[in-house]
Amino acid sequence: MTSELERRVQLIWDRQEIERVLRRYCRAIDRLDLDLLRSVYHPDATDAHGTFEGDAHEFAEFIVDRIRRQTSYGFHTVTNAIIEVDGDRATSESSYFGYHRIPGGWDSVSAFFGEGYAASAKADGALDQEHEYVCGGRYLDRFARRDGTWRILRRRITNEWNQCRPSAHLLEGGRAAYDLPGARDRTDPVYDLTLD
Repeated sequence: MTSELERRVQLIWDRQEIERVLRRYCRAIDRLDLDLLRSVYHPDATDAHGTFEGDAHEFAEFIVDRIRRQTSYGFHTVTNAIIEVDGDRATSESSYFGYHRIPGGWDSVSAFFGEGYAASAKADGALDQEHEYVCGGRYLDRFARRDGTWRILRRRITNEWNQCRPSAHLLEGGRAAYDLPGARDRTDPVYDLTLD
């Protein structure tokens, strides 16, 4: 290969590896996999994530605990990643979509959404059912490759839209038979997925 072709192939490879980190982040959050979540960050990484700003490994512990306590289900996906690579450094702007289900009841609804939303849900007769928080925004990341491995060095999140509402999730009858949720830990089927 020519040096120009090698450079282009390396650039494609680097971008692919960075996208894998972005996707592993989503898996880690959805499966509440603290070890996997820590692995997407360098040891000295930081994360500015709304209510948390600081050490990324402390953020990992904070967010896994919070999601486990406050939600019954979560799903995150990353789209539209614009990645710029310069040697062992890179930036990434990626759009995300997040879906969360919150158990019903005053304590859980007010803890997640605030007392104003909980009071409104109570007045509407919807307080005791599950509620949904759907949001979207961007992950703004600085990546570094160290020892041949790309990881996040700095992350800042934007949360640009959200919807809060009583859940329309089907629990019985009709399409509910197709509700085949995974697990929020290492018992999820993905951890048994092999090429064998």
